[in-house]
Amino acid sequence: MLEHKLLHEDRLIVGFFVQPKKYPPGPFSRSQLALLYSKITEKYNYPNFNQLPSGALMVQLATQSHVQLQELLVQVNEAIEVHFDATKQKVVEIFEIIAQEFQLDTFANLGVKVMARWPVSGDRQASKFLEDKYLKISDTSFGILGSGRDATGLRFHFNRVSSIYDLHIEPDLQDLSKLYIDIDIQYPGPFTGLEQVGSHIQASYDYLYGEVQRFLESSAQE
Repeated sequence: MLEHKLLHEDRLIVGFFVQPKKYPPGPFSRSQLALLYSKITEKYNYPNFNQLPSGALMVQLATQSHVQLQELLVQVNEAIEVHFDATKQKVVEIFEIIAQEFQLDTFANLGVKVMARWPVSGDRQASKFLEDKYLKISDTSFGILGSGRDATGLRFHFNRVSSIYDLHIEPDLQDLSKLYIDIDIQYPGPFTGLEQVGSHIQASYDYLYGEVQRFLESSAQE
């Protein structure tokens, strides 16, 4: 019911909080934000630039991608148009430009989210696959929850030594023939420099095409 080559990642979201050098922290300078936008768009296309009361938003409407600086939050939300590696490199380079422009070297609470979709063959495809393989619940029991159920999904939460994994596997509500997979990895606590950001982003991709793919394929074969 699952074809190995059709699993595809389509969005990457990465963010962290800036550790201010003084308290209370001051807002991002509006002139520096304008200069930052100029530097980022020398290499990457974000046609829309909106200055906010405490930050800025750089937007690519065609792909619903954006770079956000809001108070202490720095986040890049990027569509994966070609391949994960190119998107990862883009995100890291944008962070490096921001860190250099604002002279930032201490950060906290890195978060990485990767989203993917995987077509499922068969009747009522994705929801039926999950219900048949993982949820031995009768229609009568499901009915207790009420009528109109279109989809049923799974959620897993893992507390590890230095990270927290939150995994959602559910039908894509925009296309019930596909599984929607959402991997959210949080790295609590402060960190210095951006050297480890690339490897943490890569960990989300490796988890998707490693443990998550093997888990779903092992169930499909049973």
